[in-house]
Parts: sequence; C-alpha cells; structure tokens
Amino acid sequence: MRALHHYCRQILQVEPEYSDAWFLVSIAAAAAGQMHKAVQMVEHALEGHPNNAEYLTQKARYCAQLNLYPAAMQAAEAAIALTPQSALILDTLGVVYAKFDEHEKAIKPLRLATSKTPDNAQFQFNLASTEQFLGNVSSAREAYKKAIALQPHFARARWALSELGKNDEDVVSSEELKLQLQRPGLNTEDQLYLSHALARDYEREGDYTKAFECLDEAKRRHRKKIGYSFEQDAELFNTLKSAFRADSQGCATDLGEESLFIVGMPRSGTTLVERILASHSQAESLGELHEFPLAIKRHSKTASSRTLDPQVITEALKAAPEIIGQDYETHCRARGKHARYLIDKLPMNFLYLGFILRSLPKAKIVVLDRHPLDVCLSNYRQLFSFNFRYYHYHYSLEDTARYICAYRDLMDYWKTLFGDRIHTVNYEKLTENSQQEARDLVDYVGLPWEEGCLEFYRTDAVVSTASSVQVRQPIYRDAVQRWKKYERELTPAIEIFHEAGVI
Repeated sequence: MRALHHYCRQILQVEPEYSDAWFLVSIAAAAAGQMHKAVQMVEHALEGHPNNAEYLTQKARYCAQLNLYPAAMQAAEAAIALTPQSALILDTLGVVYAKFDEHEKAIKPLRLATSKTPDNAQFQFNLASTEQFLGNVSSAREAYKKAIALQPHFARARWALSELGKNDEDVVSSEELKLQLQRPGLNTEDQLYLSHALARDYEREGDYTKAFECLDEAKRRHRKKIGYSFEQDAELFNTLKSAFRADSQGCATDLGEESLFIVGMPRSGTTLVERILASHSQAESLGELHEFPLAIKRHSKTASSRTLDPQVITEALKAAPEIIGQDYETHCRARGKHARYLIDKLPMNFLYLGFILRSLPKAKIVVLDRHPLDVCLSNYRQLFSFNFRYYHYHYSLEDTARYICAYRDLMDYWKTLFGDRIHTVNYEKLTENSQQEARDLVDYVGLPWEEGCLEFYRTDAVVSTASSVQVRQPIYRDAVQRWKKYERELTPAIEIFHEAGVI
C-alpha cells in the first residue's frame, strides 16, 4: 500500500485532478487505519466524478467505520440511486447499512450481490446475518449453509448456523465440527467459533460436562492470546465510583426528555425489555447505539485508542454536561426517528450512568436484574464480538463471575446516588408475571398501557442482538435456572459469588 500511495502521489503532482489517483490514495489511507484522511481523499475524487458509485460506496464505508451515520447514509443512498451492478459494490453498501442496523435497507443490495456472484462465501454470510436479524430464519439458514458449502473452513458461518435454532437439522454434525477443530494452525478465533457450535451440539445431547470442557479449552487459549486480566476492568469500576459523588453537579436542563436507556449485564433480558417497550406506539428503538460512549470519548479529547478508561473518565468530567447531552441528542435525531421516546439499548451503558444522568437529567433508565448464575452462564456460553474489549471478561468463567460482582456493586452505587431515577426490572419476575411487570415498566416510563407491548413477537421489527431468534416468540421461562444444568462446572463462580455476598 505504501507503493500505491507513492505512485498515486506522483501522478497527482502531474495531474492534480486525476480522480482515480485520489480514490486509490483513499484506499491506501483506509488500509493504514487513517479513516479521516481516507474520507478527505475520496471526497477529492468525487469532486471530479460526483456520480461514481464506487467512490460513493467507499466513502460510505469509511464514514461507517468512523460511525458518521448521516454522512454514511447520504453516500450510500447516492450510490444506490445510481443502480450499481457490481456485486462487490452492492455487498459493501449492504454491509454499511447493516453496520447501523438499517437491515431493511441492507437486504436488497445484499440479495442482489449474492444473485450476481452466488459463489462468494462472504457475500452469502453477510446476507444470512441480515436475513436473521429481520427474522427470516429459513432464508438465513439457507445462506449460512451456502457459505459453508463454498468455504468449508468458514468457522464463523458454522457458529452462526448453530445459533439459529435448537433442532438437529439446523446445524452441521458434531463429527464434522470435531474434524474442523483438528485443523493444523487453527487460530484462536476459529477455535472459539467451532467450539461454541460443538458445545451447542453437546447441550442438545444433554452432555453439559463436554459442552463446558469444549468452551473452556477454546476460551482459555484466546484469553492467553489477548492478555486480559480482570484487574483491567476492576480499575475502571473503581475509577467510576470515585469520579461520581452525591454532590456531583449535573445540568439543570430538560435534556433527555426523549431518551430511554435500557442497561444491564449482557444476556440479562435487555432485548426482551426493549421489544416490550418498542412495541408501544410512542416508542422506537435505536438499537445497541454507541453514540453516548462516543460522545464521552469525543469530549474527553484524549488520544488513547480506548473508548473508556480512567483518563477518559477524568477528562470527560471537565466538559460541560449540557454540551455532551446536546451532542448525544443531535446524533440520535440524525437516525430519523421521532417517537415520544427513543430507546438506546446498549447494555454496557451501565458504565456511563453517572455521565448519562449528569448530561441528560430527564432521561429514563431501565436496569435489568437477573440471577447472577444464569447471567454468568449465559455470558460464558455466548460468543461476543472480538472487536470490543468490553467483553474480554467472558473468556474465563472466574473473570465473568468477578465482572458480575463488580457490576452489581457499581449498580448498587448508582442506585444510592440516583434513587428512583433508575427503574429495575427483574428478569425472573418478568417471565413469571409478564402482565404486571410490563405494566409497571410502561408506567415508570410515563406511557399509557397498550396490549401490543406483550405481543412484540408478532411484529417484524429488526433485532440485531444475540437474542434475535428468541424474541420472535412469546415470553418463555426456559432460560430461568438454566445454571443448574451446569452446577458442578459453575463451582468456581458459585464460590466467588458466595464470597462477595451476591448469592
């Protein structure tokens, strides 16, 4: 890429308006991780050829990488309007839309891409993911299977297929997965994908010991690779508690009147509560939005690569809270939704509750509470994105238990500071007495009750979380006390919880 950049610069010295050279420089900049520069370079290319679908598509991709929703959507829409025929362009546009949970817009270009180039495994995978999030399970299964047939070593596709359903027909055989796990030079990421798929098979057979052992081996290997220790997160939790005190000053404004945050540990029921509230006529979901963490990072003006660390916390507290609140609301409104309440369902926003209620004093906060052992097991059984260090704890059962203890301690602290500004929903109670718990939830938000709130599974709303399949059915209790199936394997977590007084 350095050579490409060098030769393009030489061309531009002779012919400064040569659009293809500017475009290729943008490609080189993006490959080097210089996304802001990549945007600037592709904009130079577009000055000469504003209707070039390839240029517009790459601009959309760069802006998506920078989480610039309006700019990414504008470029993508302009590219789509040119009716591009290239499968690569169509797939890229679909991925850009999917990045922002705009799966209704993503589905058409992704389907077109696979129809034009049906033998591309990655295109099939991208299509399958969006079909799944739209609730089209049969179509998703078919596309995942095509991806695997085209690329038998596509471990991520095998894992995704295993997550789709509970029936044996939904997954490849255990023997095939075992053979894949024996491949020489298997990286830790592919081992995790395959091990999670195999563990699901063992669970279906009722062999929970083998399922756990399968996960444990893969997770320990990846934990060693990334060099994680719980102390990294413990420092973050302690810094948050020290940074916010009872006398912390917020802003005396009406900011947050439209904001409804649903937070909690991942796999604690946040998606279920989101679907209940989003089924109300006066509420719309923005999905797992990263806008608030990014607003805090921007206003901290720190140079670190981490979105949240002790330095970010310290520096962000120096920013005017109303400026942070206004910044967040501006980015939310750019999503084009105008309901009475806009739901932000990023579970990890629990880390930001001090900042949220300081910057958005009128915001509603809903926190999920679930039995710690079920949360621990569900986090451990789930495979979260490798790209987010938020989830590094879940590669160890003990770290997961310690993280949950720290979470509960921090949540108790937030409740001490903010009292009834935070509404807690207990997952077990919600599944046992859904009518009353849902009514209490809607009442806290300040909306009139609507029966449709408990018929969320009848809607065709997009669900882009690990619970995308489960929430297509009525409320069920199958996941309550699932931990008892793994009671022996969970012994280290049980001991940690007992010592912390959590159970």
